[in-house]
Amino acid sequence: MTVETIKDILELTRRLHANLADKLKRAARDTQHEKLRMLLDYLSQHEQELSRVIALSEEDAEKAALQTWCAEYFDKYPFKLETLGNLDFANMSTDDVLRSLLAVHDRIIDLYRYLSTRAEVSSTEELLNGLLALEQHEIMRMIRDVEKLEDL
Repeated sequence: MTVETIKDILELTRRLHANLADKLKRAARDTQHEKLRMLLDYLSQHEQELSRVIALSEEDAEKAALQTWCAEYFDKYPFKLETLGNLDFANMSTDDVLRSLLAVHDRIIDLYRYLSTRAEVSSTEELLNGLLALEQHEIMRMIRDVEKLEDL
């Protein structure tokens, strides 16, 4: 996928979350460990919801903000959905699953942070800051909920 505009960024991150949700759901079916299955199911639902919220953000965003060019980030920091193919969640520990997801989310957060600091139009900056806050909040929520699962 060629990423040139903020609209492309939203599509990329929406697809990323949807792909993670599918991969986590398949891994939940494939694992024999009950605790891991519960974690993977939860995380799958979480990623699916993030995908849905990003799609709604795109629908609500101003057209001018969506058409803002941003290709320079990907020239410096390439990011491909295919890298998710190497993640074998069904055979990971719960700590490894969380670590892997945090690494993906950290890349998305870095992307939004980088772009928001370079936004020249307030509507673009507001959109990116909203998405940045969403990702940061969801990471904290995910960590909190996984810690509760570990206490079981």
